[in-house]
Amino acid sequence: MSTMEGSASISDNNGNILFYTDGISVWNRYNFKMPNGNGLLGDKSTTQAAVIVPKPGSQTRYYIFTADDAGGPDGLRYSEVDMQADNGKGDVVNANVLLVTPVTEKITASYHANGNDIWITTHQWGGNAFYSFKVTSAGVNTAPVISNTGLVIDGAENSGHYAGWMSISPNGKKLASASSLFAIELFDFENTTGIVSNPVTLKTPAKCYGVEFSPNSKLLYATTDGLILQYQLNAADVSASQIQIGTIDVASSIKLAPDSKIYLVDKYLSQTLSVIKRPNVIGTGCNVSLNTIDLGGKETFVGLPNFLTSPYYLLDINTENDCTDTSVAFQAVSTLDPEEIEWDFGDGNYSNNANTTHTYSTPGTYTVKLKAKRKSLSRYYSKQISVFGAPVAGEATDMHSCGSAEGYAAFNLAEQDAAILGNQPADQFTVTYYATQEDAISASNILPTTYTNTLNPQTIYARISRNSGACYDITSFTLNVTPAPVLDMDDNYSFCENSYVVISAPKGFDSYTWTYNGKTESGTYQKSINKDGTYMLTVSKTTGATICETTHSFTITESQKPQIVKLETTEWTDSTNSISVIMATTGNYEYSIDGNTYQDEPVFENLKPGEYTVMVRDKGGCGQDKAEAVLLMYPKFFTPNGDGIHDNWQVKHAWFTSETSITVMDRYGKIVSSFRGNSPGWDGTFNGYQLPASDYWFIITKKDGKEYKGHFSLMR
Repeated sequence: MSTMEGSASISDNNGNILFYTDGISVWNRYNFKMPNGNGLLGDKSTTQAAVIVPKPGSQTRYYIFTADDAGGPDGLRYSEVDMQADNGKGDVVNANVLLVTPVTEKITASYHANGNDIWITTHQWGGNAFYSFKVTSAGVNTAPVISNTGLVIDGAENSGHYAGWMSISPNGKKLASASSLFAIELFDFENTTGIVSNPVTLKTPAKCYGVEFSPNSKLLYATTDGLILQYQLNAADVSASQIQIGTIDVASSIKLAPDSKIYLVDKYLSQTLSVIKRPNVIGTGCNVSLNTIDLGGKETFVGLPNFLTSPYYLLDINTENDCTDTSVAFQAVSTLDPEEIEWDFGDGNYSNNANTTHTYSTPGTYTVKLKAKRKSLSRYYSKQISVFGAPVAGEATDMHSCGSAEGYAAFNLAEQDAAILGNQPADQFTVTYYATQEDAISASNILPTTYTNTLNPQTIYARISRNSGACYDITSFTLNVTPAPVLDMDDNYSFCENSYVVISAPKGFDSYTWTYNGKTESGTYQKSINKDGTYMLTVSKTTGATICETTHSFTITESQKPQIVKLETTEWTDSTNSISVIMATTGNYEYSIDGNTYQDEPVFENLKPGEYTVMVRDKGGCGQDKAEAVLLMYPKFFTPNGDGIHDNWQVKHAWFTSETSITVMDRYGKIVSSFRGNSPGWDGTFNGYQLPASDYWFIITKKDGKEYKGHFSLMR
């Protein structure tokens, strides 16, 4: 059978296929069309083109319900199959009985609250009505239960709602309808009356196609373009409970199967199906496994077979505790209240309790069967489980490491994996680590494999668990930290020319290793050094079987007797002048301009004009040198009126350098005076005549040829 979207199939109680359809043709279990298996009025491109249900009370009669393309004239119809016809291969004996038209592409089938009758539910095209048709032992009741609720689905504004799956929860209490308009409609469903009510809109991040409920009816799953979503139906705000549990290529069909797993298509033309293995689990623990089911070379498009939602899919078999010394919990949950329950555990043991436990004597794979009966109605379901032996945690030795002075160190906990696993295969078991035994038991707050202790010593708990089950064992070991030695030494040392320096490290370590220029030698806590360069000292301390080391790197500098080449100055300001010391030698020097306070930097800033003696001395006592500097400044005005105050204009401190020459000019550039730095300066006259009050310009030329220009005022 080749179909784009919709299809339906039905099997007997043992899972053997009886027949299947694409909504147009019907094939028997031998993959041949039934004699009258042509001409059904469904459509291959309808999302849920068909669904097959057994006729209540009959072992041989079945109904095929088909839906036309959205809004199509053929609407919802049913046909009847008699499995006694054609020598037991089956044939269509009554075809295309109209129930309602037009409808959307959504059909779903679910059991009535009595566990015997069946509801067929679809949605109106051009309105907001749900139609629920009741199927009983008397046949199909053509008078539907009509529920006007939710969005109008038509070819206009809400046309996008016509495509996508509709599903009813296994407990018969909820109905979900997918929409390509970035939403899901969630309703209450009354499986006694067939009424749909109380719409809630769940927003989706992309167009939605598939919707399906978990076996316990507590979770809703949806497929959108690119995402698999999960909602918690018991949440106060169901829409806000949305979480992403997986990624897929395309929005596609998703369907709960009799084995209590949910199957889905994850991309177009795929040769595999994907599966949600534990759909009752909230979050990513539901275990989405992509490309898991091999289709034997056949390809999917977006559809999966549609079939009757059975309340007996709710087999809650806890295989996570399948240990040889642990009971396995079994639970049969159903909206139908069975009068009789029978468990077959697959090892020759049975039980008639709905909730029961069973202990398997040996590990292995078992097929568990459940029979539930109410009056004349019986249902059979089976599930394969794997029972494993309990993991055994091997003995882990205590771990030791060197660490900080406070007693902390980073440990690679994964180094214990091999000892804890022992002979158990690493691809079947997982080892995780915890700070408390309670965390290890609950498997919460897993420690990173690279872990820094919080106590010293600290007990760590290791849990070994089987990947495919919840069986586990716990062991423990201790983290011990020996503080690394502390080397309290300087980073820099110096020695004078033709001398040496003695480096002294702290005493009390077990070994001292000195390294210079790639060469290493053992020694004591002291070493005499007469070569400059970078040295390393490594010391060790042994505590028990733990040897801790610390290495300190330091620099040795040969210090020459200080020799000043020159002093570079910036001047001509009131308070922001500077002196830079240029040295001819190298060494571990310090500098001063007052003979008392020394600094490491050879630059003095924010200085006032004046005379300074710069001192340079070696920190190791290798000698000293000094030089004189003067920072010049000039008066902004002078008053040559014979009162003995400001009668002459001269550069301040210019006398310090007699070679300094000063030239004064009037505003026209005429030289009115020239004099040296060691002279009294200018008295405001030219050739014996007093010059008028005005602004005058000057040029100062120092011995090194540097010039400075400025102006001042003569005031009378």
